[in-house]
Amino acid sequence: MVRGSLPRATASLRRSVSMVGAAAAAAVAVAGATAFACIAPATLNLSSAAGRPGDVITVKGQSWQAPSPAGASTPVRIHWHSPQGEVLGQAAVDTQGSFEATVTIPDGPPGFYAITGVQRDDQGGDAPGTPSRALFEIRSPTAVPAPEPAASTFTPTAEPGGSSFPLALVTGLGAVGLLLFAGGFVAVTRSRRSESPAPERVRS
Repeated sequence: MVRGSLPRATASLRRSVSMVGAAAAAAVAVAGATAFACIAPATLNLSSAAGRPGDVITVKGQSWQAPSPAGASTPVRIHWHSPQGEVLGQAAVDTQGSFEATVTIPDGPPGFYAITGVQRDDQGGDAPGTPSRALFEIRSPTAVPAPEPAASTFTPTAEPGGSSFPLALVTGLGAVGLLLFAGGFVAVTRSRRSESPAPERVRS
């Protein structure tokens, strides 16, 4: 009986050890997933989401890796278009995990571009919750308005190649006025002559 029960006890012990190991591995996995879920993703906020090349905007970030108690912290680098794109600027992260940077929009055709914040950890990899992106739209340049036509002015004098109607009208009216004046003067003169008394004859 003792010899038969020993193999069975050994097999049972092995099964127990295997179950304990599986439970421990599951617990570690759950703990890791919970810790990862508790990490808030880093965010980027732009002072303006659209503009033109040469515009200066402010980039603000939250939930980035704050400095350790020893004071060590890697800065956040702001890249244009991709995490490997042109570096527009960088900023240090404060103890609250926030930062603020001022960048200038580079040249580019109209369209949407990603502004990406990148932060590295002590091993050179991406810090937890990073990178983070925000979209910026480059708008078309404003069309230059066409010059307004000069205001037309009216002049009563005739110009070369222009209409002579205003000048003719003024001349005609002047002539009519002179004729009326002359006619009135003649009429007044005749009236005065007719009203003057005839001389009396002297009787002898």
